[in-house]
Amino acid sequence: MRLPKAVEIALRKIMKANGQAYLIGGALRDWMLNKSVTDYDIASSLLPDQIEEVFSTESVRFGGKRFGTVTVNIDNVLIEITTFRKESDYSDSRHPDQVAFVSDIHKDLARRDFTINAMAYNPYESSGLIDPFMGREDLQNRLIRAVGNPVERFTEDPLRIMRGIRFSAQLNFEIHNETRKAMKACCPLLQKVSAERLRSEWDSLLLAPHPDKGLLLLQETGALTFLLYVRKRMTKDGLKPHLILNKQSAQMIKRITPNLVYRLSTLFSMLYPEDFADAGRLDGIRNIMIQLRYDRKTINHIPKMLQAYFAISHMDITSFSIRKLIGGMGMQDFDHCLSWYREISKIKQDLTGNRRAEKALELFRDIVRQKDPVFFYQLSINGKDVLNAGLGQQDPKIVGEALNLAYEWVLEHPSRNQPDCLIPMLKKHYSSLIQSTLVREEK
Repeated sequence: MRLPKAVEIALRKIMKANGQAYLIGGALRDWMLNKSVTDYDIASSLLPDQIEEVFSTESVRFGGKRFGTVTVNIDNVLIEITTFRKESDYSDSRHPDQVAFVSDIHKDLARRDFTINAMAYNPYESSGLIDPFMGREDLQNRLIRAVGNPVERFTEDPLRIMRGIRFSAQLNFEIHNETRKAMKACCPLLQKVSAERLRSEWDSLLLAPHPDKGLLLLQETGALTFLLYVRKRMTKDGLKPHLILNKQSAQMIKRITPNLVYRLSTLFSMLYPEDFADAGRLDGIRNIMIQLRYDRKTINHIPKMLQAYFAISHMDITSFSIRKLIGGMGMQDFDHCLSWYREISKIKQDLTGNRRAEKALELFRDIVRQKDPVFFYQLSINGKDVLNAGLGQQDPKIVGEALNLAYEWVLEHPSRNQPDCLIPMLKKHYSSLIQSTLVREEK
């Protein structure tokens, strides 16, 4: 097994300084699986200050030095070099209470999460591969298995539950039975993990080659319910989570383009099959995303996707309805949603959905080509124009009503978007309204 030149240089330099050095962790795992690796991890018996001295001629970063990690750049290859260490108890279920540097690679490997990450390799030593927990065999058997006692590993850091399931989704590996049982037993400990760390693993799982496998494992262990449970008190019309995935629905998410917004939207549409035309029913989705610390843009975008999906599925597909939908959500968001809707319809082999999607796409292209006015700010008249036309002087709320009415007329027929057209139409409309009011009062 031949390593990249930069890694070989790093190993030889450390050995020349009388230190031990091994390629370890995910870099070794992925390299053994013939997967691309950009950042490499080396474990060494040398202390951080000694590593700094050994690589004094290279670019060195010290961000993790207090934990024994120094990052070295050799020929534009980043290599993290960490001193062998062992860890004490994890009081906060995340950080070890104490980190102690050791001289034995076996003690270092014993603290790691899964066997496939607990191997070490140095081509210049007679031992070559050091594999005390049979990680290579688990790689060959496509198995995720915790190092030692799985309950202890997950109690130390509950995020390892999510990591193991994420590995399964990325590598298409099965999870060892005892490890799976421990995941389920330790699932309540996830409440100790920060939302940011949970979301990072969650996003990686959704974008993995086999998200269906990961999602079903999350559901089986109880982690899915924990992640998507609405902790804030719901409004009367809020969503009630169903949280039931089957193999078919999970595989559908796998077939969706690996785009986070597409896959999140698809998942929510399956887990919460509600009427998304009512904005109030999206409170649950927003709360979940807020709890997982998504950025504001994503929190706002996903509900728009769901609302538009429901609208396209149920409304009459006309130029007017498409213009109105674009006006409410924006050109780019509508384009995004329509692409997602078309993809789902094809995956479902939904002939009606396909027809609706193609008709909506055709109308959308016409609207863009014709540069139809679709947004309220594109209205050719404003409140001052309405007042100058003699409307709303006695009742100011008429001004807003008149502009909204004019906007609807323009969405129906864009050619009406001229003051010379809209103002007379408004005068006629409100003249008829005033006249009918007077007739009712006389009676």
